[in-house]
Amino acid sequence: MIRSCSFRKSVLETLLKAQFAHVIVVAAASIFALFGLAANRPAWGQDAATPPTGRSDYQVARGTHLTLQSDVGTDESLKDLVESFDAAVPQWERMLKLPAGTLDHWKVRAYLMEQPDRFRASGDLPQTLDFKHGYAMPGVVWVRLQPSQYYTRHLLLHEGVHALAIDQFGSTGPSWYSEGVAEQLSVHRDQGRTIQLGTVPGSKSEVPYWGRFKLIEQARNDAKIPSLATVMELPTDLRGDVESYGWCWLVSLLFNQYPEYESLWQQAARDANDLPEAFTQAMRRKLESQWPIINARWRLLTETVDYGFDLQREQVDLSIRDPLFRQSELNLNVSADRGWQSTGVRFAPGTTLTITATGQCSVNQSPKPWISEPAGITIHYAKGRPLGQLIGCMLPNLADDNQYATPLKTFTLDQTQTIVIDQHCWLLFRVNDYLGDLGNNQGGYKLSIRTSP
Repeated sequence: MIRSCSFRKSVLETLLKAQFAHVIVVAAASIFALFGLAANRPAWGQDAATPPTGRSDYQVARGTHLTLQSDVGTDESLKDLVESFDAAVPQWERMLKLPAGTLDHWKVRAYLMEQPDRFRASGDLPQTLDFKHGYAMPGVVWVRLQPSQYYTRHLLLHEGVHALAIDQFGSTGPSWYSEGVAEQLSVHRDQGRTIQLGTVPGSKSEVPYWGRFKLIEQARNDAKIPSLATVMELPTDLRGDVESYGWCWLVSLLFNQYPEYESLWQQAARDANDLPEAFTQAMRRKLESQWPIINARWRLLTETVDYGFDLQREQVDLSIRDPLFRQSELNLNVSADRGWQSTGVRFAPGTTLTITATGQCSVNQSPKPWISEPAGITIHYAKGRPLGQLIGCMLPNLADDNQYATPLKTFTLDQTQTIVIDQHCWLLFRVNDYLGDLGNNQGGYKLSIRTSP
């Protein structure tokens, strides 16, 4: 979707591989010179308050951190973009764990373009730059006008995150990391001074033309959800592939959904100057002991995520220390207001289990509580299943690094059912409902799990 980098990465990586890492700044300056962007020219963000050309037919909107120049839009729409960007900066500072005040004087020049050739003719867009949606360099970003104000705003913020990463960390890291961070810090709710970053969209209408969930759902239907290892090996240049940006976003969501990964994700930004291969290998080494867990959580996230996904309620408690199920019976409660919930034990293939579910829960409180039993409410469906139905899942506990993840095996329960475990796995359960409505639910079901001969 957005081809963004601090420098021409193929050139920079060649220099690094030739062990000229100590001349990164010189190399960058040389590349800018090729674009006609000499280091002493203020046009490319070094003096974001001064327009780079004398053209008077461009509209200019200025804020604390952003000077926006455009050949399209109303005063109101451009003001919205500038105010949204300015309101995003302190949120980025907090979310990236930068010292307070670090970005107080940080400035960026942005070009919003309906007709890029006009900007090439005026010298505001390098002739050699060709991109589908947006591009970032130190202190300057370019964004093509999109079909909706939301998506234009999203892309402006996305490229702003890249420019910020270059400014603060020297580079952006490999695509799976850099685009994941940029996506997470640009998906938003509201606009202007009340904008909120790092959200998961609650509905399609909130994010017109964003389209990530549509592509993720198609991949689910086609059994082509990439493994976590596959996403971490994406090429440096994603060539505007929107689906790839969606997977990168989910990786960032995953790492920030669980406190045990968050500090590792934050620290990785400081290592962004490493070669992509070295960066990814270092991350894999740091995750080695937790790789089966984070893989399992990736499987659940990619199988489940959609509009309304609640990062807190969908946290899944898994551990490499979970014991193998050896007792004759296990009892647990499945809460209706949470996502997937683990039994806390692992199961070996060949184990035959009899599962009995009892109890009631309420899955809606308006206009009155909807009371459900494990079979669900068959007059109302959510995601193709009866509302309130109890769903089970066999979640493999062995990491799968194939190109595509094997679809998870799910099953439904009425009252009593016998299942045969066919793989090393955890068993998880949840009460079926729309993802954004879990907070309305109360109660849950009681499960008894027994081994069968």
